[in-house]
Amino acid sequence: MINQLCRLAIADLRGKHFHIPHYQRGYRWGAKQNRQLLDDLTRFFDNPNPKSAFYCLQPITVKPIGSTADPCYEVIDGQQRLTTLRIILALEQLMDEDNDLTFSIHYETRSWLDDIFDSMVKSRDENKRYHIDLSENFTHRDIDSWHILEAARQIINWFQPKDGKRSISNFKGSFYEYLTNDKSQDKSVQVIWYELRDGSDPYETFKRLNDKSIRLNNAELIRAMFLSESSSFPCDPKWIASFGEDFQNLVESNERERKQSRIIEMWDIIESHLRNARFWAFINDDNCTSQYSCRIEYLFDLISQKDESQKDPLYTYLKFDSMLSEEANNDCWKLWLKVETCISLLKSWFEDRYYYHKIGFLIAEQGRRVLVELLSLSETLDKREFKKRINEKIITLIHDGGMSQGSILDYKYDENPTHLKRVFFLYNIESHRQQENLEFFPFELYKNQRSWTLEHIHAQNSDRIDQSNKMKWKEWLEEKRKTHANLAKRLPADERLNCLNTTLSEQQIDNKNYTFNDFKRVFDMVVDYFQELSQKENAHTAEHDISNLALLSGSTNSAISNSVFEVKRQMILKADANGVYIPYCTRKVFLKYYHPDDGDLSVQQNYYWGNIDRKNYLEDIKTVLNEYIVAKKTEVGNE
Repeated sequence: MINQLCRLAIADLRGKHFHIPHYQRGYRWGAKQNRQLLDDLTRFFDNPNPKSAFYCLQPITVKPIGSTADPCYEVIDGQQRLTTLRIILALEQLMDEDNDLTFSIHYETRSWLDDIFDSMVKSRDENKRYHIDLSENFTHRDIDSWHILEAARQIINWFQPKDGKRSISNFKGSFYEYLTNDKSQDKSVQVIWYELRDGSDPYETFKRLNDKSIRLNNAELIRAMFLSESSSFPCDPKWIASFGEDFQNLVESNERERKQSRIIEMWDIIESHLRNARFWAFINDDNCTSQYSCRIEYLFDLISQKDESQKDPLYTYLKFDSMLSEEANNDCWKLWLKVETCISLLKSWFEDRYYYHKIGFLIAEQGRRVLVELLSLSETLDKREFKKRINEKIITLIHDGGMSQGSILDYKYDENPTHLKRVFFLYNIESHRQQENLEFFPFELYKNQRSWTLEHIHAQNSDRIDQSNKMKWKEWLEEKRKTHANLAKRLPADERLNCLNTTLSEQQIDNKNYTFNDFKRVFDMVVDYFQELSQKENAHTAEHDISNLALLSGSTNSAISNSVFEVKRQMILKADANGVYIPYCTRKVFLKYYHPDDGDLSVQQNYYWGNIDRKNYLEDIKTVLNEYIVAKKTEVGNE
């Protein structure tokens, strides 16, 4: 037997019998949950143009027990919602005897609660406000009955506030009318009814749904939609008619089983694809997995065009339900083929060097929203126009959303940090794309680092040093002593370097009389030494322009900031050797790989970031980002 999934109106619960098993805790909804439910329902009822024709409650998961003729349903998940509905109906009947829609609930370990809904009594005070209590005949005044009674009081009080905006007349009138509308009427209230028929153990299902507050998710609901016995898989009437009448039902049944078997097989294959770390990082903006216990739900979110700001936890399932109703004959197969088409398209982009890098950049920067948009555009545009649109999106993004019409090469660290970071991210991605001998850009490694910053390649000044943290001064000095000692071995005749090393070794930073001014004097001596080496090449000293910046993770940047180039280089090499992800272009900077093929190899000095280094670095940035530098309409790039 296959589990059944459908929507039931509150009216469809009339006369049903529910059994709350021993493993369920007692009723514990408080004022917050009850108020939220009443607020949501009233807002929906009062809205003349609601987004949906019905208000949908969270799933109720049940398993039929007892005789087929008069079934009772064991409640596995949804007891709190079901009990609250029963309280509301009990109050309705108390206020108006003509309101007779009820269902019964039996509590296995608290059987006296079976009678509590019929034991409620009302009274009115001198201000004509209603009060709810339990009759004297109801003698079990325990914690469970207290919570149910308290919920009843909260609900009735909600309908008679002091400002008079709501009323008991409203409760007995339009509220009850809408609450009990059937599915064919507008503004009905419905629950997602998930009925276990596959022989699965109710207690194990309960544990799975309640461990760590996990609830029946959209993926499971959509799976049940496709595989339920009530799902529709209509066949071509002409094809069916080609069989004799005695065989037509059998053929339709076999075709249904074939399609559902295909869905089960492809479901597992798709889930496997989505659990590939590289693929997941490509299509997901932050590489987060905690939100999706079933990764295929992310695919369903894309197809349903769910906005990231959407708060309704059932949005995707309800959208699929709506899409299914739009298909002729509620054809589940046509809807499933949309799922297969979507994953096939994403896989084709993932395997294509052009799409992988450009679309991957957009997703990383703009999230699911842009991926939904691109999936939609791909259905209407030819290949050439689609690529053009991708390039335009990238240009708009790195040019301040289209506000900046100048060159990205003019961005400055202190003026355009956000867009500069995007430029360097794109620079690394495009460097991978344009070099066939390089592997695809590792989005999975990039997104595993939660923060990325821009690092000044050339040494900065002491303004960025924490003047109150001697430990930071000590770390800085120790790194300089070690690096400069190695540097002195390569430049033994450099008297100034030898003098500088002597000064470094003499610093008594643990001395209580050692001040920031003492440290700053040594800091400036070190920076000046390398500054003068750089200035021998007539280097410009602009600190914040694009030729003096590289992309680094926040943790790596904090470790090397305020160090001179040679120290930074050594620390980045060490981090790289220890498996820390260093972006490709940043590695090239600190390994001094940006240089022309000149004979004397003078540019390969490792001690400072000089004018020739800056010039070669900038030329490479211009070459790699040529099609994006100026914000103008671009032609389609080469594949």
